[in-house]
Amino acid sequence: MKNSSYFFYLKIQKIERVCLFELSWGKGQKITAEVDYPNHLNHFYQQWRDAYLDFYRSDEMQEQAISARIRVSNIDWRGALVEAEANLMYEFHEWLRSNELHDIRFQIAHASQEVLKTNSPTSESVQVFLTDIPMELEVYPWETWLIDGEFPTTRPIQLIRKPSNVTATQTTPSSQRQGRPRILVILGDDTGLNFQAEKEAVKPLLQIADVEFVGWEPGQIGTQVIAQINDAITDEQGWDILFFAGHSNETEMTAGELSIAPNVSISMSEISPQLSLAQQRGLNVAIFNSCTGLNIAQSLIDLGFGQVMVMREPIHHRVIQEFLIKFLQGLGKYLDIYDSSMEARQFLHQEKRYIYPSSYFLPSLFCQPGAKLYRIQPFRWKDYLYQILPKPIEWAVLTASCLLVTLPPVQDMLLNLRMVNQAVYRDITAQIPKEEVPPVALVEIDTESIYRARLPNSQLHPFNRSYIAKLLENTNKLNASIVGLDFIFDTPQTNPPSGDKDLGAAVQRAVDANMWLIFGAVLQPNREVGINEAIGITKWNWTLQGYLNADPYRLELPDPGRDCQNACPFPYLISLVQIAKQEVKELPQPQTDRKTNFRTQFLDILQQNRLEQKKLGQKSPNKAYLPKLLELGSRFGLEALVDYSLPPNQAYIKVPAWQLLENPDINEFPLISKQVVLIGPSSDKRLGFAPGEPDRIPTPAAMSYWVPQKDWMTGTESLAYMIHHFVTNRLLVPIPDIWMIGVAFIYSKIAVFSLKRRSPFSDRLRLQIMASSLGAVIINGIIGLQLYISAGIVLPWLLPSIVFLAYVIPVTRRKNHV
Repeated sequence: MKNSSYFFYLKIQKIERVCLFELSWGKGQKITAEVDYPNHLNHFYQQWRDAYLDFYRSDEMQEQAISARIRVSNIDWRGALVEAEANLMYEFHEWLRSNELHDIRFQIAHASQEVLKTNSPTSESVQVFLTDIPMELEVYPWETWLIDGEFPTTRPIQLIRKPSNVTATQTTPSSQRQGRPRILVILGDDTGLNFQAEKEAVKPLLQIADVEFVGWEPGQIGTQVIAQINDAITDEQGWDILFFAGHSNETEMTAGELSIAPNVSISMSEISPQLSLAQQRGLNVAIFNSCTGLNIAQSLIDLGFGQVMVMREPIHHRVIQEFLIKFLQGLGKYLDIYDSSMEARQFLHQEKRYIYPSSYFLPSLFCQPGAKLYRIQPFRWKDYLYQILPKPIEWAVLTASCLLVTLPPVQDMLLNLRMVNQAVYRDITAQIPKEEVPPVALVEIDTESIYRARLPNSQLHPFNRSYIAKLLENTNKLNASIVGLDFIFDTPQTNPPSGDKDLGAAVQRAVDANMWLIFGAVLQPNREVGINEAIGITKWNWTLQGYLNADPYRLELPDPGRDCQNACPFPYLISLVQIAKQEVKELPQPQTDRKTNFRTQFLDILQQNRLEQKKLGQKSPNKAYLPKLLELGSRFGLEALVDYSLPPNQAYIKVPAWQLLENPDINEFPLISKQVVLIGPSSDKRLGFAPGEPDRIPTPAAMSYWVPQKDWMTGTESLAYMIHHFVTNRLLVPIPDIWMIGVAFIYSKIAVFSLKRRSPFSDRLRLQIMASSLGAVIINGIIGLQLYISAGIVLPWLLPSIVFLAYVIPVTRRKNHV
């Protein structure tokens, strides 16, 4: 609120032929004056009003006559109006310049000078509220009273009207809206009017405010329009400015009425409950760019509106358009409502006076004392932050989504759902890789193999190593070059007692035949625990070892903080061997007379080869190392996934152990020499690392799509998938759900801002936006499905899509109108 020294009330009363002027301010200061009321002023006003109505009626008649090619009267209506205006303004201003009002004029001008002596902002002005003006005097253009023309002033003097029944202590009860300004434009009955200019005028404001239209359209009945207007006024988001353009009339009983459709009017008293609710939600400014609006202003101020602008006389629709354009341009320049109206009035007076005479003094601003004049505030970073931050419902959706993705069961469910959809997409689009030879031959010791070998339960934990020795011998006969054993040989076997000896002999013969053997181990906090050399099965100078305990859904990679020479994932190590055998020259070969650790020497050779390739400026055998995408992702804690959307027969060929033993003919297994042979247990509950703990998990949904009757997936099968991924360079990098939820939040905010600028929404447009949003989600899903296959990138879809739709769809469901 301004300093009380610059805040005046000018009360005017008329008693017979005398007018009493009372200027009050501050703490009870008061100046009174009595001045005779010139009766001829009424005559000049009526003369002007008749000339004014005649001119604008003749203007409309001329428009119609030109279009119909009809001759009209040659009377100079404009000249008559200019003369009547000059007479009225001269007499009116002469009366206000009377000696009796000298002290009042001086006090107001003096206050303007006093502002400069204070620390008030440079934009501080003096406000004079004209109150208790009789209806007989209220029709005069008090806003044209040029007090600063008689006395020197240093700050603007604002003459604002105040209805008589509003006390000086009354303040605006409405709450201040936060965020981007919102303007509701009600377009009334357009009979004889064209609102295209109004719509064009608000376009510049769309950069700084949301503007929505509501009004009659051809084909609508009156009740539909009334319901539309009521719904728009009570929009839950609230409004800052209500603007009405159309015809209106003065009515004492109903506080004015608005023409909203042909032959359909609505009184201010009828919509007062809706206006009151809108006022409670932040609506504080009403502008009625229509005819004869004094009663309308009174009724809105009574409801608690802070500022109301109306036209005191009937006004031509082209004048309304010119005024509105300039007025809105002023708001767009962040002027307050008073200065915007003054700029528009000056435009009509100085640049359009020859076209629209007398139009400049028709607008009147009514305001509650103490109410800060409304202006659109320039957006600051805090305003942008407020716009960006989620609203309560958005916070709920965003928080729930972020919490869900942190729960492991939810993550597993989403991953399973995504991969089964991916499997279906692969199948429908026929995008299954056509590889001649699956990279892995999985020799599975299944229930039938145990039955055929007549192995008792006592030889299943640890598993009969003589049986494993036979499998190893047969793979050797089939010229298998790389064999991985999905078993842990950490303790001696006593049943049968010859098991360790038989397996040791088979291992030695296989190494002498240049077979690469990779044994399994368990990764402990400080070391790998695997085969015990004291058992006599093998020596670390002969064979390799990698740890088996890995997440079956994640592709196990070497720990960045640990040298692979000390601990290396089993499938990764096997894959390195397979690729190195094809791409690295002078690779050390398995042999029993080696004096150094085989894994150390093998990895050193790979590292030297990589450095040599880099030194020569050549491309290194990339497949033997982490791809760039995954290497980059590992810096952010991303883990590659095992892609179960691939059919199992793309990763491995399953060979039952009994078949390998009973049909050792090489012609039965022509591909084993080209494949990695992986020997491991089946899902039989009697097998596994410990009694009653089979190495198995429920079959992933994607794998069940390809093999419907399969209940369990073994750890060996997951290892086979991992080996396939490393050998074929199929490394699937998942983008975290939380990242994509953040992207969906940002994108949806941008979409919401764009949609608000395109408002209002017709039913058809609303359906189009909803369909487009759903279409965008579907297209995003399809793009994600294809990126999964083509680029090995997993884009989360479900929760980000829910976040996006939860933000966008409510915007279309709001009661926006045209």
